[in-house]
Amino acid sequence: MIWAAILQHYIYKTNPCGYLASSCPADQVSPLNVWIQTGTYVLIALSEILASITGLEYAFTKAPKNMRSLVMSVFLFMTALSSAIGEAFVSLSSDPLLVWNYGVMGVLAGVSGIAFWWSVRDLDRKEDELNSLDEGHLHTTDGKHMDEREKGIL
Repeated sequence: MIWAAILQHYIYKTNPCGYLASSCPADQVSPLNVWIQTGTYVLIALSEILASITGLEYAFTKAPKNMRSLVMSVFLFMTALSSAIGEAFVSLSSDPLLVWNYGVMGVLAGVSGIAFWWSVRDLDRKEDELNSLDEGHLHTTDGKHMDEREKGIL
């Protein structure tokens, strides 16, 4: 989004109509090549692929087997929530507000990324523990299964 904001700034700067680029006559356009937009689409596609695939894999493999559908649904709900936030900014998707639209989305994504990293930064150390979660068992503080304690086995 930052790439798109900077690009849109240069489109406005080089366009004969300035910040009203979409209302310019067809013969008065920015001299910038349309291919410079490719970076925006490549970066968005890569981030979607990396975030979606990683999130789905992590939600599925790290959840206890009897909670996988719940964890997956929470992950997908968060995706829907982020899409709703994006829709809230649709009113900024017109000239001359496009730079603000892309800039605000870029800053929100950056802040969200930092907050997400902060909340999950220690999960690599817990990788083996998360991979060995049992199905439907609650571990107590002494490491025993709660259902074994209830049955009087312990």
